[in-house]
Amino acid sequence: MKRIGVLTSGGDAPGMNAAIRAVVRTSLSNDMSVVGFKRGYNGVLMRSLDQIDDYQMMTSRSVSDKIHRGGTFLMTARCLEFVQPEVQEKAVKNLKTLGVEGLICIGGDGTFQGANALNMKGLPTIGIPGTIDNDLDYTDFTIGFDTALNTACESINRIRETSDSHERASMVTVMGRNCGDIALHTALACGAEIVLIPEREWTVEEVADHMKWGVMKGKRSMIMIIAEGAIASLTSDVHKICAEHESLSDIVGTRLDTNQVARIVEVLSGQETRNTVLGYTQRGGSPTASDRVLASRLGARAVDLMRQDKSGVAVGIRKNKLIEVPIDEARGGRKADRELLKLVDVLS
Repeated sequence: MKRIGVLTSGGDAPGMNAAIRAVVRTSLSNDMSVVGFKRGYNGVLMRSLDQIDDYQMMTSRSVSDKIHRGGTFLMTARCLEFVQPEVQEKAVKNLKTLGVEGLICIGGDGTFQGANALNMKGLPTIGIPGTIDNDLDYTDFTIGFDTALNTACESINRIRETSDSHERASMVTVMGRNCGDIALHTALACGAEIVLIPEREWTVEEVADHMKWGVMKGKRSMIMIIAEGAIASLTSDVHKICAEHESLSDIVGTRLDTNQVARIVEVLSGQETRNTVLGYTQRGGSPTASDRVLASRLGARAVDLMRQDKSGVAVGIRKNKLIEVPIDEARGGRKADRELLKLVDVLS
């Protein structure tokens, strides 16, 4: 191949810039040109008034001073209409018009879905896993996960100190809609007493009892880590509980969130409980050294595969060895690590 494209799609993840840098410089060193598409698949559709808003030719200077920066300088967005076959065909036509012979797509499950569709329509693609949730089962780690984990740990260290001072319990909500890896690893790294994830059923009654035992054992504070998607695995009859406690009556009929869960736990346990939602702070910031190295290795490997005319795969890492699997088999499916779950329970 003489010309390839690169894009970042879906949610941003620290380390995406490092991956783009590796793709560009590895390509240039092998006499391949690179087109950088902006705002994910939206840039490939080329609907802006000015082409510079859709794509740009990449040079070595284009990626200078980028490896340590969070986010993605190519910007990212979701393109919901990309599931439509006619939109995919338009994308393939646009890419071929630019002389792009292959496309490297950096992102998560949705990004891989789009990449697989293009590959099926004759445009060679390779996926690089960039998502802080670490929710792609084929690879041990995704770009951005380590940074998000460290960001969460730093925040919880601070929360622990103020919780100790006030002798209260703190619930901390981290990202993880369908995968609890951030919550699980954070809980283990920070010595949290309780971890709640989408993959394991739980009740507010069990959480409250755990807190009571903690107080009886002399704990001044307690840390509970909850993944944002763990509300879906809650099995308690919340309506019944709220109906039995006047102070919780306003919760009935509303969509439950982690702030309300904290209120319910406080009432049932008798222990002052505060919830902190870390939110998008986990996505931002300079990537860790681990994420920079992983992104650089995966970006370079993706280009090497393109040079060998290999496509329709996603690159990843297993036991510190680079791997590639068919991209249609690389989407989602990660299950909670039961060994780590048991360890959190034992060490709490």
